[in-house]
Amino acid sequence: MKLEVDQCLSAWIASIDPRFQSEVDDTSLEVTGSEYLGTNLSIVKVSCKGSVKSILARNPQDLFSFGISDVGLFRGMAGNREIFSNPQRLAFILLPGESIKLAPAAEFFSGYIFHIKSEYLLSESIEHGTQLPSLLTLHDAIPGHEQLVLACANQLLKFFALGDEVGSLRVLQPLEESIVSLLATLISVEPDVLVSGKQAQSQPSYVQIALSYMENNISENITLSDLCIACSVSGRTLQVAFQAVMSRTPLQVLQELRLNRLRDKIINGMDISSACEEVGLQHSGRISAKYKQLFGELPRNTRSRRTRS
Repeated sequence: MKLEVDQCLSAWIASIDPRFQSEVDDTSLEVTGSEYLGTNLSIVKVSCKGSVKSILARNPQDLFSFGISDVGLFRGMAGNREIFSNPQRLAFILLPGESIKLAPAAEFFSGYIFHIKSEYLLSESIEHGTQLPSLLTLHDAIPGHEQLVLACANQLLKFFALGDEVGSLRVLQPLEESIVSLLATLISVEPDVLVSGKQAQSQPSYVQIALSYMENNISENITLSDLCIACSVSGRTLQVAFQAVMSRTPLQVLQELRLNRLRDKIINGMDISSACEEVGLQHSGRISAKYKQLFGELPRNTRSRRTRS
């Protein structure tokens, strides 16, 4: 099928997948493709023809994604990792929330993009016996397995296009499970668990990613699972990192962050109920008590002092 670029949220990376947000600096690009939408896995095969300087995309916060090149060459960056495509080889992986920038070296290129819920993939890896799984390890683990992944992917794309429900039960689900199971078994333990010297280097980065996620989503309901997905680490690893860096748990830090933002908003003139809503808190006696414990006064006292001044 032919797709208009202005209907696409990305060329090649996600041209027919609305879960990506991206920008293309040349709307003359012609994009064609097909897709498979499964229970836990989705696949997009995209071909692009035309002149384009660069392609930008951001991975959603809940997905692990990777691309395998088919035809054509490109360079770029995925997260902080340099990438260079080779036909039938892994081109990139994208952790949840990471950005990618591609610079095509040819006017025609194509490839496959795979999306899977990061929380599900991590849980499957744990089921396979990896207690501290790291999605980043797939960057080095997938190479060498591309042909098996592509063989399953092509069958999934083919049968999905036929719309055969019986075939879906008989063929699609086992093929999808083959890819998911392969990825789950390829995931390794986190490098910082193996090398204590690297642990100290990795922990601050996990904390910083989690803090950025808290800041950007402070009005939303944030769970420990959300933070683990954002950091692409297990709950235990994130807990250990926060204890090592901040001597508190992630959720304790989140509450303190919200209370600090609440205080800022009250000082700047916002009423207490509205300020609580904007920072993801419910105006209650318990929150007022936590506020007093942290700042030595109740929210209404902060409000009164601000009004008098």
